[in-house]
Amino acid sequence: MGLNDSSPGAMRNGRGLSDQWAESVVVRPRTTERHITVHKRLVLGFALSILTLIIVTAVAVVLSVRFEECGGRDRDGSAGEHGSRGSARLNGSRGERTGERGDEEAVQPWRNSRLPGSVRPRHYDLRLAVYMDNFTFSGEVSIELECVNATRFIVLHADRLEVDRVSVTAEGGGGSGRPANRPGGGVMRVHRHFPFPANQMYVVVLHRELKPMRLYRLNVSFDAAIEDELLGFFRSSYTLQRERRYLAVTQFSPIHARKAFPCFDEPVYKATFSLSLRHDPQYTSLSNMPVESSSLSDEDGWTTNRFARTPRMSTYYLAWAVCNFTYRETQSDAGVTIRLYARPDAISSGAGDYALHITKRLLGFYQDYFKVQYSLPKLDLLAVPKHPYAAMENWGLSVFVEQKILLDAEVSSSSYQMELTMVVVHEICHQ
Repeated sequence: MGLNDSSPGAMRNGRGLSDQWAESVVVRPRTTERHITVHKRLVLGFALSILTLIIVTAVAVVLSVRFEECGGRDRDGSAGEHGSRGSARLNGSRGERTGERGDEEAVQPWRNSRLPGSVRPRHYDLRLAVYMDNFTFSGEVSIELECVNATRFIVLHADRLEVDRVSVTAEGGGGSGRPANRPGGGVMRVHRHFPFPANQMYVVVLHRELKPMRLYRLNVSFDAAIEDELLGFFRSSYTLQRERRYLAVTQFSPIHARKAFPCFDEPVYKATFSLSLRHDPQYTSLSNMPVESSSLSDEDGWTTNRFARTPRMSTYYLAWAVCNFTYRETQSDAGVTIRLYARPDAISSGAGDYALHITKRLLGFYQDYFKVQYSLPKLDLLAVPKHPYAAMENWGLSVFVEQKILLDAEVSSSSYQMELTMVVVHEICHQ
């Protein structure tokens, strides 16, 4: 059979092969341009949906947070205003008591746990009247302030004090680097004043700003209770001849001066202090410095003791006491008067003589060792029946719990005497 063979058998075989090949080949449909466009639109729509969902979720979260902040601010404000309305004489006007808010609320430096530092105290003039019959006291404090940064706010500490009146005046003199005869003194208008108990602060808002490098005077009158919790200005008692007697003493360290008077109660805000104590004449009053002057009132016969100005110091070193104790006295080689005050029966029995003796020796030893002279004219040691600590080294008036300073030489052990000695040594070193 040749190449040109066209026999029927061959043709049948050729057609048969062609038909078999055609049947074995599968023709797949091709994706058209239209189908591609539809797929792209679907993907784009899905992406846009996801993006929209993310944006809506973010907006909802932001609005929720803002709503909670506004609600918290309203609750805090209403709580503060409720507290001020509870104090009969807290603010000066009806508008202040109803919680009037201005644009100054947007700053709110009193919400920080630390004082803002826009003003700092230079001197406190503190006058207190102490009522031991009902364990209350009233006071007036005049604080000389230096403005550091321009501000309309005076923020200071106050805790459990019922503030009566607040006023601010601009002093005629300047601050650091300013001439003393600078004009411009006068009363500053107070917009409002209110407590912020959450941070134990009191806020004075002025109508116009305080100017940097200028001196101002903040005057506050207040009332408070002599507490029994052994912090701030607290009371204690003892029994003498079956009679219960009371005394009142301070414990300001670390942050409790604010319970006794409005102040800048952080150690960095050092200032000088002038203190006056008015009380029943049956009591004796003590403080960091010696009594500068004493007078009797013609109206009620009460005693007013004014103490000398202290050196510059932090608020927690300030101290005072009102008691009917007696004392033993000695004098150091450098002429410093040292007294130990305690219950009359403890003094008469000589329970404080050992502590008084070693205190005299310690002052001389420390002066020789450190080459630094004791800087105050007197040093009082006060033994109280109750105290939160073994002792507190208030400058010029160290306060001890009785068990750490009174000693009965006939019955006390040598270990007890050593413990007492270590406490006294520690506290005198702080002076």
